[in-house]
Amino acid sequence: MKLRVIEYEEIDSTNEAAKRLVRDRTAALDINDELYGTVITAKKQTAGKGRRGKTFFSPGGDSIYASFILPPPENLAEQHITTLAGAAVCETIETVFRKPADVPTIKGVNDVMIKGRKVCGILTEGIPGAVIIGIGININLNEKDFPEELQEIAGSLLLDSDERTRLFKALTEAILNLSF
Repeated sequence: MKLRVIEYEEIDSTNEAAKRLVRDRTAALDINDELYGTVITAKKQTAGKGRRGKTFFSPGGDSIYASFILPPPENLAEQHITTLAGAAVCETIETVFRKPADVPTIKGVNDVMIKGRKVCGILTEGIPGAVIIGIGININLNEKDFPEELQEIAGSLLLDSDERTRLFKALTEAILNLSF
C-alpha cells in the first residue's frame, strides 16, 4: 500500500471526507489499490463523529484527526478492526510518549484512556469497497479547551512538535500495517 496524505485545515469530518472519496471513486468504477493507504487529516473538524451517532469534539490545536482508507477485510467485524486499531494506538502512544506512569489503555473498544481520561477516540466504518478507520488524538489541549460536560472526561497528551510528528508517523505506519 502506498501512503498518500490529504491534509485540510478544517473539515466537517475526516471519516466523511474519506467516505466521499471512496464513493466518488466507486461511482466512477475507478476504485483500486491506489486508494488504499490514503490518510485524510485535518487540523480541526466541525462535525467530528463518534460511535452510535455521537459527536467527537475536535477543537484543533496540535491534535491529530486522521482517517485511514484500507481494503475491506474478509469476515471481520468493525468491532474487531477497532480493537486492533486501539491496540496500535496504545502501542504507538506508549512508544512515543514514554511516560511509565501514563500507560494507555482501551475502554469500550474505541476509547484510549490515560489516567482515567479519554485522550483518543476511534471510529471504524465499513462501506462498499473500503474500511475507514478514524482516529482522533487530543494533543496539547487544556481542560478549558473542552465543553464543560467533557472537562472531567477528556484528556490530552502533552507533546512537543517533534514528538507529535513522530507520533503521527508511527501511528500511520501501525495502522497501514494492520493485518486483518
